[in-house]
Amino acid sequence: MNITVTGPRGGAMPFERSYFIKEATEFFAKSLGINRLKTKINVLVHEQLLIDGDTMGYCEAKSEREFDISLCSWGNWLSVLAHEMVHVRQFARGELDLQMDTWKSRKYCSNIDYWDQPWEKEARRLQNRLVFDFMEQCDY
Repeated sequence: MNITVTGPRGGAMPFERSYFIKEATEFFAKSLGINRLKTKINVLVHEQLLIDGDTMGYCEAKSEREFDISLCSWGNWLSVLAHEMVHVRQFARGELDLQMDTWKSRKYCSNIDYWDQPWEKEARRLQNRLVFDFMEQCDY
């Protein structure tokens, strides 16, 4: 697994923050059972909300083994990172197809509400446990 962390507009970040984000990404991957997969995960940190001015994070699957995770640099970015790492697992294991319309071999239409999408329900269900476990092992 190869993880890169870049700051706003593709720039460098303070070492401590970049290190912490990378450590969290590695921990979440291990917890989700995908740390041994040959994946490339690019964590892109932004200074503002994403997409529609209302999104804190986003996972884009470039392929079944390469992923871009975009994070807003303020707010609960650790929880958002955990949520997006669940999506990395879903894509990498083939549970969610790259077009995001087939979940565990079942076809879904594109007009299903965000909150009702089964892959989002799973990510929301797992994100807090991942963060709790990470913080516990860090002794914070």
